[in-house]
Amino acid sequence: MKIRVGFGYDVHQFATDRELWLGGIKIENSKGLLGHSDADVLIHAICDALLGAANLRDIGYHFSDTSPEFKNIDSKILLAKTMNLLRE
Repeated sequence: MKIRVGFGYDVHQFATDRELWLGGIKIENSKGLLGHSDADVLIHAICDALLGAANLRDIGYHFSDTSPEFKNIDSKILLAKTMNLLRE
């Protein structure tokens, strides 16, 4: 069995005009996280770790924060796309 380890992290600034999403779950809070996507730091860190373990660079390489394709995207979709990259 081949074992690989990936480390992922993500940070976003709090913002008053955003929803707070953690692990694909909406958390009721007066502040959310600022980001190009839904800014779900938990899912982003998971994607980053998976991509790193597979030697596929990082989340920013595959899902640019300047691409209109990923504007306000649900991070669960990014996780699904990450899983597709791992299967290739």
